[in-house]
Amino acid sequence: MFKHFFQQLKFKAMARQLRKPSGAMGNKVGEMMNKANGFLYDFAFDCMKIKHGEAILEIGFGNGIFFEKVFAQADGLHLSGIDFSETMVKAAIKNNQHLISTGKLQLHHGSSDTLPFADNSYDIIFCINVVYFWDTPQPHLQEIKRVLKPGGKFYAIIRTKESIEQMPFTRYGFTSYTIDSWKSLVQENNLHFINAIPRDEPEILYKGNYIRSQSLCLVTEKTQ
Repeated sequence: MFKHFFQQLKFKAMARQLRKPSGAMGNKVGEMMNKANGFLYDFAFDCMKIKHGEAILEIGFGNGIFFEKVFAQADGLHLSGIDFSETMVKAAIKNNQHLISTGKLQLHHGSSDTLPFADNSYDIIFCINVVYFWDTPQPHLQEIKRVLKPGGKFYAIIRTKESIEQMPFTRYGFTSYTIDSWKSLVQENNLHFINAIPRDEPEILYKGNYIRSQSLCLVTEKTQ
């Protein structure tokens, strides 16, 4: 009984840190996410097909080590980021001083349900493994719609419901989505659902077992 109780506490702590990394453990979680998410950034770039001069916002950038890869996609980009974790924002600022000092990159601490940006500002908004943590997704989607330019696209990279449910810590504070449930949600918030692009991930070793996951790039457009 006690072993099960402490195991639950460990899973809950991991879920809290993935939602909002904090302190020394938060920095370790940020490094762990870098290893897990590198494949997903490449997947996102394949889907987004970033063009010269576009304005891009990333929601939930972690410690910011992938900003250089964003800039490598095209010339003349204008890049902003917002993250819920003060620990991650501090780490990202430290890791990207050269980009911030030139004005190419602007980083903000805050939540995506209250975005500190003007209406119609961005061609692309994207996030990777973030939407699970939106307790009330409607205000986040409404803010995303507000700051997207007409014709701008929102790319949400998530793991499938079946993949998420393989991990025991996702029982605590994660909301998983099917393609249909996500489509209904964005349509309720006056965004146009375009498509869902699947991608199989490399196998990962977890607790002595190999787990195969599949991710989706859920593509949504602001039509007006």
